[in-house]
Amino acid sequence: MLLINKYINQARKIRKWPLSGRFGFKLSEARNIDVSPVFPKLGKAVKLVSKFMYTQVKIRPRLKVAIITILSLIIIFQLSSEAVSALKPREAEIKINGKAILVAQDQGETTQAEVEINQDLHAKLSPFEFRMPIPGVLSQGYAYYHRANDIAGPLGSPIYPVGAGVIEFAGRVFDGKGNIVVIDHGDGLKSLYAHMGKIEVGVGNTVDTKTAIGTVGLTGHTTGPHVHLEIYDHDVAVNPASVLPDDTI
Repeated sequence: MLLINKYINQARKIRKWPLSGRFGFKLSEARNIDVSPVFPKLGKAVKLVSKFMYTQVKIRPRLKVAIITILSLIIIFQLSSEAVSALKPREAEIKINGKAILVAQDQGETTQAEVEINQDLHAKLSPFEFRMPIPGVLSQGYAYYHRANDIAGPLGSPIYPVGAGVIEFAGRVFDGKGNIVVIDHGDGLKSLYAHMGKIEVGVGNTVDTKTAIGTVGLTGHTTGPHVHLEIYDHDVAVNPASVLPDDTI
C-alpha cells in the first residue's frame, strides 16, 4: 500500500510541474519515474482474481453452465459468420440436385410475375322447363324436415319430368316413398318423383318434358294423391324453388 501511495504522490508532482513548451510538463522528469515494481504486484493481483473466478465457477454449477453456453453461442455465431462470408462469393455456383439456385440479394427487390388470365364466360342454361310435374296445387313446401315439394292432383294423372334427362332409377322403395323415378339431368342435377301409381319408363330411357314417366298414386306413406318432388344438386337435396324456372312454385 505504501508503494502505491508513493507513485500517487509522484503523479501529483507531475500535475504541479510548470508549463513547458508544447507538452505542458517536463518530459525529462517524467521519464525518471520508476514503475518496474508495479508489474509484479499487478501479476499477483491478476493471479488472485483468476483463482477466485476459477473457484466460483467450480463451486457454482449454474455459473459454469452459463459460461459454457455463452462461449458455445459465441463460437457458433463466429462459425456461422465465417460460413456466410465463405459462401457469399459463390452464390452463383450453389446447386441443388444439379440445378443452380438463385439467392435473393434484397428482400425489398421483388419481381412481380405478370399473370394473364383469359376466361370465357358462358351463361348456364337450366335443364328444367316445368314448374310442376302435374297440373295441381302445392300442398306442402320445402322445409328442413321435408326436403321436397308436394303437389296434389287427381289420382291417375300423368306425371311429366320438369326437364329432359336420362332415367337413373325406376322402381319401388321401402322408405315411405313407394314407387319412384329418378332422372339425371346432367351437371349434377337430378329430380325424384315419389308416391307414383304406375311407372311407365325404365332405367336408361331418355325422356323430355313431353314424356309421361308415370301416374299420380298413393304408394308409400301418403294421406292423399300427390307427387312428391325432390331436386338434388350433386347428391344434395335442395329447395326445388331455387333451381326451377322463375315462374316456379
